[in-house]
Amino acid sequence: MEAGFVCAGCGEPCSLRVTRVIPDDVLRQRPDSLWHYFDLLPIASQAHVVSLGEGATPLVPAPKLAKRLGLGELLLKNEMGNPTGSFKDRQVSVGISHAREIGADTVAVVSSGNVAAATAAYAARAGMKAVVLMHAHAGAGKMAQAAAYGAKVIRVRSDAPSAVFQLCLEACKRWGWYHLSTAGMYAPYNVEGAKTVAYELYQQYGGVLPEYLLAPVGGGGLLGGIWRGFLDLQRLGLISRIPRLVGVQAAGCAPLQQAIENGWSFRESLKHPWKNPKTVAGGIADDILFDGHTVIPAIRTTHGSVISVDDEEIAKGRDLLAQEEGLLCELTSAVVIAALAKREGLPPDSRVCCVVTGNGIKETGLWGANFAPGAAIPPVLSALEKCIAHG
Repeated sequence: MEAGFVCAGCGEPCSLRVTRVIPDDVLRQRPDSLWHYFDLLPIASQAHVVSLGEGATPLVPAPKLAKRLGLGELLLKNEMGNPTGSFKDRQVSVGISHAREIGADTVAVVSSGNVAAATAAYAARAGMKAVVLMHAHAGAGKMAQAAAYGAKVIRVRSDAPSAVFQLCLEACKRWGWYHLSTAGMYAPYNVEGAKTVAYELYQQYGGVLPEYLLAPVGGGGLLGGIWRGFLDLQRLGLISRIPRLVGVQAAGCAPLQQAIENGWSFRESLKHPWKNPKTVAGGIADDILFDGHTVIPAIRTTHGSVISVDDEEIAKGRDLLAQEEGLLCELTSAVVIAALAKREGLPPDSRVCCVVTGNGIKETGLWGANFAPGAAIPPVLSALEKCIAHG
C-alpha cells in the first residue's frame, strides 16, 4: 500500500476524493471517453493521461429479459464495449496514468485475465513494460490476449489470489515496479476509473436512476467505485437517492456475502479468507475483499444485498442473455443475469440496471465445446431441408 493511504484512527485503507472545482457543464455534456470526467479523477495533468478511448459505453435496453423476469425495466450497462473487452480498462487507464505521472517505467499486476489484458494494452500504449502474474483461475484465452500486447505473462501455482498479491507486492518493492493491480487496499489510484460508470449512468438515465443496480463482485472494486461515484453526485447536489446496490458472487467464492451475513467490518473480513475458491467465474474468484473498505459500506448504506449463484446458474445466465438479447458476456458477467433469474429480493416491476462487465468472446474455449457444429452438408437444397427438419 502506498504510504499515507491508511487511516490513523481505524487502520482501514483510505480512498481518494477529488477536491478541485468541477466545471458546471461536465455532467451535462455527453462524454466521448471516461476522460471527459478528468476534473473528477486524481490525475494532475492531462499530459500524463494514457487512453485508448475507454468508457462512454452504451446503456442497452433488455425488454425481452425484463418481461420474462417480471421486471418493470431492465437496462444493461454494456462494458464489453471497452477497448480490451472489459470494464477493467477504466481502472487501468486511470491507474497507469498515475504511474506515468510519478515516473514509473514498469507496471505489474495480479490477474485472472481482464486486468492482465488491460494492463498489457495500456502499458504498450504508454511505452512501459508490463509484468502480469496469473493465478490459478486465469483463462488461457485471456493469458494469450495479454501476451499478444507484449506483456511478460507468468503463471503462479496458487488458488489464493491474496498469496499472488503478496508476491507481486514484494516484487514491486524489490525492483521498483508500479503495482497496478485493481485493489484499492494497496493502491487507491488504480480503482478510481470505476467511479465513471456512475457518472455515465446519471447522464444516460437523465438523472432518474433505477431502483436497483447489480454488479459482479470479486474483490469489490467495481461496485465500491460505482457507489463512490454516486456519492460524488450527491455531494454535487445532482442526486438525492442512490440505487440499492446488489453485489453478485459465485457460490463457490462469496467472501462479500460471508462478511455481510456475519456483520463483519472490512478488517474482520480479512481474517476469514474464502477457503478453496472454486467457480467457472474465475474473474470474481477472489478469496478476500481487496476493496472491502468500499464495497461493504456500499451494500449497507444503500440497503442493498448480496446474492450468490452456482456454476450451473451462471452458465444458464450467460446463455439467456445471449439468446434473448444478443449479448454474449463472459461467465463472470453472467452472474448478474443468474441473480435476476433467482428473483431474490427484487420486487416485481422494479427498475433495474445490470453492469455487464466483460466480453464472452474472451472465453470461446470454455463455451465453444458446448456448441459443436453438426456434420457438414453438400451445397444442395434438399440436404439443407433435411438438416433443418431434424433440428
